[in-house]
Amino acid sequence: MNLFFAIASRVANKGTDTVKFTFNQLKSLSNYTDHGDRFVEDLRKTYSKLISLSATSDDGDEIISFVAFTEYSIKRSTQTVSIAVNPKFQGLFNELSHWTRFNLSQFAELKSTYSKTMFRLLKQWRTVGKRTFSMEEFRYLLDIPKSYRVNDIDKRILKPIKKELTPMFKGLSIKKQRNSNKRGGKISGYVFTWKAETNNEDDFLKNSWYETRKRITNIESNNDLTKQEKEDAKKNIYNNYSKKTIKQKESLPVENRESQISEEERARLRREIAERLEALGMNNNPME
Repeated sequence: MNLFFAIASRVANKGTDTVKFTFNQLKSLSNYTDHGDRFVEDLRKTYSKLISLSATSDDGDEIISFVAFTEYSIKRSTQTVSIAVNPKFQGLFNELSHWTRFNLSQFAELKSTYSKTMFRLLKQWRTVGKRTFSMEEFRYLLDIPKSYRVNDIDKRILKPIKKELTPMFKGLSIKKQRNSNKRGGKISGYVFTWKAETNNEDDFLKNSWYETRKRITNIESNNDLTKQEKEDAKKNIYNNYSKKTIKQKESLPVENRESQISEEERARLRREIAERLEALGMNNNPME
């Protein structure tokens, strides 16, 4: 999903028939940690699946189906990957008057596939601040197994969505709809509400520290969360920020650093991060 939307954003922005990524860009997008030939093999499997995707265009009269991508190449010597985009697929981007606006780096951070899908769906209504799903629509859009009952949806779908999206949508609340006003009425759907974003709100060019403060504020201000849920969510944000800060340091070109980041530098970075987050009321250091 990360790779597909990264490609889609490149096509939409540049109108190109071929999209190229470096290995490092792809590792960053997917939070990939393994090294060597394993990465190349995983790339091959992923791209083989990607080029099997089909797209459909329907103008009300004619329906046309075609493969979205036609070819890919992985070059070990330059550590780059190129994928050819079907011109018909590229044309779909030009035909649409507007696209759902969301931050690709935020999308890539999400671990749950359900969270990724809901992130995109809610961003379609970001300036409204409310999205209602019937149970049938909810199951279809999130591709929920038919065997999942309401309790399974609560545990395996809504729980990770609530945990991962609360920091990104201020005041996020998830309410169940029932067929009747009675407590035991059958659940007919879900209502997601949050503070609506302004149409021109800019959340793309902020640094990671700004984003971290914003997310912690969103967690603290959410009255639907228990105290423990808030602590767990903040701990997760803390760990992500810490790992990202250290990873950015390690990913600098060799000529810009003497060697891999030292343990002393790690300790200094952790102290700096802890001091920043302590100002936001996070006094405990969850990092090992």
